[in-house]
Amino acid sequence: MQSYFLDGVKHITDPGGYDHMLFLVALSAPFSFREWKQILLLATAFTVGHSITLALAAFDLIRFPSNLIELLIPTTILITCISTIVRAKHETPKIYPIHFIIAVCFGLIHGMGFSSYFRMIYNETSSMVKGLLAFNLGVEAGQILIIAAFLMLSSFLLLFVKKKRSLVIAVSLFAGFVATYLIADKLFA
Repeated sequence: MQSYFLDGVKHITDPGGYDHMLFLVALSAPFSFREWKQILLLATAFTVGHSITLALAAFDLIRFPSNLIELLIPTTILITCISTIVRAKHETPKIYPIHFIIAVCFGLIHGMGFSSYFRMIYNETSSMVKGLLAFNLGVEAGQILIIAAFLMLSSFLLLFVKKKRSLVIAVSLFAGFVATYLIADKLFA
């Protein structure tokens, strides 16, 4: 089971799968270390969502066209960036129940992206349930690492940027630009 856990960590932290990291950065942009519990709760809501679809897809109960999922993933990033920019006027980010619902829904979409990877690494001699649990725990651990690294980097950058709002908007614009490129690439490929 340890290998599934490590595969989950590797999958979420793999630079080749930067779309998931980009989503976490966009989600984390308005937060600082003081609000670590809030961003951790949002990331966990995201994990709940992707765990559901990952399990359903792993047991072959649902299937979606991969080209649709590959389009929806950067769309979730772009929506998150727009939401973050709109909410950037608040000094301390507020999280409402709708944010958790959105995080779960976006997790459902991202889980479909994880499912093909999990099916690829699954070893039929082990328990599917235990493998899924270990993989999801690895993904959650990887997400925590990415969020912690981003919060450290943004704390450092705030030494040079006078207003947190400016940094939040800059990060969101960058992530939104990359997401827009990914959307265009999927639409016109």
